[in-house]
Amino acid sequence: MTFDNEWEELRAESAAHLGESRSGAAESGTRLNGTGPVGGDGGGHAAGLASSAAKKKAAVAALEQHIQPDTQKAGKVMDDTSEAAAKGFKDWATGAGINEALKGWRASVKALENRLAGEKAGLSGANALYQGTDQSLGGRFGRYAPPLLPPPPGGGPPFTSRVAGF
Repeated sequence: MTFDNEWEELRAESAAHLGESRSGAAESGTRLNGTGPVGGDGGGHAAGLASSAAKKKAAVAALEQHIQPDTQKAGKVMDDTSEAAAKGFKDWATGAGINEALKGWRASVKALENRLAGEKAGLSGANALYQGTDQSLGGRFGRYAPPLLPPPPGGGPPFTSRVAGF
């Protein structure tokens, strides 16, 4: 199968999933029709931000103990295997191609390792970020709130409307 044939099949499948637009032509982009039902995301999850310190700690532990070391090991295995293949084909254009692919592989592995380290740092610092933000916002409310006034004599609302007597 050629690339053009495969590309046409993928486009046809995509058009079938998207459906037909009102004009009868297949849609060529993504359209957001809404945000889902009020009070949830449509998947049975409650609306709002939720955070679990225990789940964050478990995720950080998994990153430290399994994901990051396994990623480094997998990157090293590919390096060793590719270097051996490049040496076997050193006098051929294939050897140069393997070396170029290996450079790209190393850059990808390094980017993934950096991303995993960033995710781990983000998970570790998320709780402090939430608490700090809450405290900061809570401190600001006091500054901008009007001073508390004693209730007017005879009760009633502290601020009356000019049109209340009409």
